[in-house]
Amino acid sequence: MSETLLAGLLGGGLAALITLAGVLITGRWRSAEENVIKQRAEWRDAVRSLIAQAVNVDTAEDARRIWAELALRMNPEDDPGKDDAELVSLVKALEEKRGRTPERRARIVHLAARILKHDWTRVKWEAQGWFWEEEPEQERSLEPAIDGRDLPSLQHHPTGDAPT
Repeated sequence: MSETLLAGLLGGGLAALITLAGVLITGRWRSAEENVIKQRAEWRDAVRSLIAQAVNVDTAEDARRIWAELALRMNPEDDPGKDDAELVSLVKALEEKRGRTPERRARIVHLAARILKHDWTRVKWEAQGWFWEEEPEQERSLEPAIDGRDLPSLQHHPTGDAPT
């Protein structure tokens, strides 16, 4: 075989291997990305459902269940300065009847909408694949915070029940 033919075959084979590796890596990355996007959509749907339940809650038991589910989804301890922590605190305050005010319920909806909007913005940023652009930051709500700390009886009760 001539050197030119051998060089052409080796070059073609190498190019084919590089192309195959690129296709496999890209396909695997795209599959993982689609899975993450799907999981995040399910997360947003679950949060929407929990918020709808929270603003219509009537009992301390239901409020505790919703709070626990929401706290597990939000991870409020990750960054206590973000809206997530305030949202979870407001839902916790719904355990008490006097915590179920229209202002508190409106604030819950407001914060949840901001959190869901931020997550949707992040999904769009991730899906475009332009990672040289900076990841969108979640901005803190400009409205003054409301939390459950002004309700002293929300402290731990020996029976585990908050008075209603």
